Amino acid sequence: MAYEIEIKAHADMSLKERIDDYVGQKGEEVVKSDTYYAFPDDEAPRFRLRLENGHILVSAKRNRREAGLECNEELEFVHKDVSDYDTMAAMAQMLGYRVFIHKYKKGWSWHLDDVHIELLDVRHLGAFLEMEILSAKDGFEANRASYDRLFSVLHDLGLGDGAVEERSYQEMLRPYEPC
Repeated sequence: MAYEIEIKAHADMSLKERIDDYVGQKGEEVVKSDTYYAFPDDEAPRFRLRLENGHILVSAKRNRREAGLECNEELEFVHKDVSDYDTMAAMAQMLGYRVFIHKYKKGWSWHLDDVHIELLDVRHLGAFLEMEILSAKDGFEANRASYDRLFSVLHDLGLGDGAVEERSYQEMLRPYEPC
């Protein structure tokens, strides 16, 4: 089982050049179109269907947040035939799920050793810097070194701790999306 150790921070898309220089390569363009599903009485999504780079990514997460830090238990698999997306979405609804929220992100992605970095424009919300490290360990204290590493990169890129967003995208998108 993998755990995502993650922070996200408010940023500006002009940060791209600084990240390119910091990482030593140009970012790869990414477009992510997410639909989250939940049962009718749920207050949080159960799973996500994502269209990204010519494939479908199916994910389920157990999210834990503490002061802007996330330690998410994640299960996911890739399905390579995007023509099956509509069937997957219809199956979710046939099984009793409803669309909880949509999220659309476009930007760039980099890898710096063990850190995955993305600078994304999130529809309705603006620009965010997302950084994550995958870990086999669960919990905030067990991953303290990973959080320290993420904050070190954040500071190296010129962003302060105050830029870190404590809310989930789902919370921030509620005024704009179904739920």
